[in-house]
Amino acid sequence: MPTSEYVFPFIYIEGVLSEKKACLVNGEYIIVRGAGQECEKMFGLVPYERVIDYVDLVEAKTKASILMAFEEPEKPPRGYLIERDTPLCLQEISGDHLYFLVSEGSRVKKGNKIAYIVTGKLEVRSVTSLCTGSVVFVVDMPWETPRKALVVVVPSELREVSVRKAS
Repeated sequence: MPTSEYVFPFIYIEGVLSEKKACLVNGEYIIVRGAGQECEKMFGLVPYERVIDYVDLVEAKTKASILMAFEEPEKPPRGYLIERDTPLCLQEISGDHLYFLVSEGSRVKKGNKIAYIVTGKLEVRSVTSLCTGSVVFVVDMPWETPRKALVVVVPSELREVSVRKAS
């Protein structure tokens, strides 16, 4: 997929307050702005890179329930729910230049190529997955030296949920 077509998912965290939020109403997540919506559960929008704040990097599990919503132009919204305490497979990748072959929602098997690293000596190295499951996040951390990224995989099927924008 060309970079210009890549759409980052919106990340909503249960219990976080924000102007834009996802409200669970009758089994459906409704994306709303501002106050006034009665919610069974409320998920607040956080910047994509902050999702790692809600991942326990030591125990490899989620610290909160996370809703990943895709709002692509000319397509109906779709989403995935990752419940609190969901076990995760974490894989750190570091190098000068990182190129990913997977994105959120991709299925991977242990040993599949998931990325390439171009080293300072211009050597190309492939990175294989450490586990089997569904990719939930690919968090690039360009502020780290050397550059790092974290690939987060749920070792099961992702739970797809109904998501729509408020009317």
